[in-house]
Amino acid sequence: MATARTEISPDLSSERIEVLASLMRGLTSAKSPQESSFTFGVASRRFFPSDGFVSVSRRGLADGEYKITREYLNGRLPQSPTESNPWRDWATLPTHTGGFIGETIDAGVPRRINDLRITGDPVLGDKLADFRSAVILPVFDDGKALNWSFSFRRDAAEVSDEQFEMALLVMNLHGRATKNLVALQQVEELNARLNQQLERVAAIQRSLLPDRTPEIPGVELATSYLTSDEAGGDYYDFLPLDGGKWGIFIGDVSGHGAGAATVMAMVHAILRTYPEREHEPARVMAYLNRHLSEKRIEHNFVTAFYGVLEPDSRRFTFANAGHHPPRRKQRESGEVTNLDGERTVPLGVFDELDIESTAVTLSRDETLVFFTDGITEARDESGVMFGEAGLDAALGLCSGEAGCIIDSVHGALYEHTKRRTRDDDQTLIAMQVR
Repeated sequence: MATARTEISPDLSSERIEVLASLMRGLTSAKSPQESSFTFGVASRRFFPSDGFVSVSRRGLADGEYKITREYLNGRLPQSPTESNPWRDWATLPTHTGGFIGETIDAGVPRRINDLRITGDPVLGDKLADFRSAVILPVFDDGKALNWSFSFRRDAAEVSDEQFEMALLVMNLHGRATKNLVALQQVEELNARLNQQLERVAAIQRSLLPDRTPEIPGVELATSYLTSDEAGGDYYDFLPLDGGKWGIFIGDVSGHGAGAATVMAMVHAILRTYPEREHEPARVMAYLNRHLSEKRIEHNFVTAFYGVLEPDSRRFTFANAGHHPPRRKQRESGEVTNLDGERTVPLGVFDELDIESTAVTLSRDETLVFFTDGITEARDESGVMFGEAGLDAALGLCSGEAGCIIDSVHGALYEHTKRRTRDDDQTLIAMQVR
């Protein structure tokens, strides 16, 4: 059975189609407004030859004022996209009024001129003296002709209606594409500045954390603080107290970014300026809550846990404001349970905090594991959280020594998420009482 074949022959206008296709490819792949403008200029001159051109902008200027953003009237056309950058140099470009350009754009309509005779122009002088024809096209933005293109030829070239209409259409399409690239470039520059600021915020945040784990007689400590991609609000601290006691604090500010990091810095400052010698946990928490509430930190709250350890007696007194209770692991039985006690709302929610302290005596070789929700809320590819079940399973895989706890939890987290990055800060404190 014979197969019919269709022969496709080139159209007479295929060269113009090729030019337009090349132009569209160039414009859609341009990464900057300079590259877009250069690509447009090279392609447009193939079907709309010119010996010189001037681009003009009235954006943000008073009526009658304009700036010349590009000028090529000396027989040399641009050779690379980096030759000029009017977006970068806008503030240094001179502002003009009047002259051939001013009078033309004041008319506000596209024009074809085939009998050009201009000398002694107040802005361009005799730069237009050798040109005999011009095509002048507005580029519209929000319905206003804010930018203009002047193409000049040394001969009195006739421009057909089709050429003129095509040039006006393509010029405005290019104008829209360039505006989008300018906006994209501004967004990228803004993001770069914001990332630098967030990196500085994150560095300050890390500087507020303990620079080393304290040595407490009869206690083995290990800590881990892993940051997310943004500055976060995790905070932990160790406070040496009278009588050999130690205060242990862990907290998590809601949200991410500079706001959460700022609130975390506030918590650090308030905690460190607590005025009483006796750090009774409930009173410390009430003090923190009162000062945070006075600051009216809208849309932010702080989950916090504060405990005071007496190493000699293994007595541990604590207060919990909306934070995950620490897990406690018994060395001999391997059992993992919650450190049960009174628990109230997070800090900064209400002006007054109704909170009480709970006291327990820890068993010999018992381990407490303090953590933030970046641990338990870590998700795998399908969205399943690590959870307290995952944490308890990791705790069950080691003896209870502090360093072993940290390593086991990190290993289990990686097996669960299969990635090294984090959506939230992950803070761990392991404390084994010998």
